[in-house]
Amino acid sequence: MADSKVSAQVREIITEMSPLDDHTVSSADRLMEDLGLDSMTLVELSLVLESEFELGPIDDDAPTLVTVGDVEELIGRAVADRI
Repeated sequence: MADSKVSAQVREIITEMSPLDDHTVSSADRLMEDLGLDSMTLVELSLVLESEFELGPIDDDAPTLVTVGDVEELIGRAVADRI
C-alpha cells in the first residue's frame, strides 16, 4: 500500500499532466481511457516520477500501469525500498 503522502503527490502530478480540466483524479481512474493520457505523455510521466521521487528507471513496469492506483503502488514500493 502506498503512503498517503506519496499517493497524493502522484495524483497531483498525474492531474497536472492530464488534458482534462476540472477532473479530480482518483486511484481507480485509468490513465489512458479516463484521464486522456497518450503514450508519449505516459513516457513523460515516468520521467517526471523518476525525477520527483529520485528513482531509477521505471520503464520496465510501465506496460503494467493501467490505473492511477497502479502508479501509486509502484512509486510507493520504490520509495519504501529506497529507505
